[in-house]
Amino acid sequence: MQHSTLETTEASSDRKLNEMMQQADDFFKIEILRPAKTYYERALALDPKNSKAMHRITECNRMLAFEMKVIWSLLGLAVILVGAYLLFRT
Repeated sequence: MQHSTLETTEASSDRKLNEMMQQADDFFKIEILRPAKTYYERALALDPKNSKAMHRITECNRMLAFEMKVIWSLLGLAVILVGAYLLFRT
């Protein structure tokens, strides 16, 4: 009886890990990075040696950093354009 309970717990854990990875992969494929990273982190909590989750977290961090760089660049450009408009309008 105890052996069966252990197998059920392991199967449940494997199923949960697979679900986390599938959710993460689905978000990652369509580049919705914050939820993808969250699901990869949850999967990594279940399996700390999961190299795919580790790699994808690194990728999400890299892509999110690039995204923020682009956002700040566009914001800076918008400030310059608004400033130029206000300065040179007649």
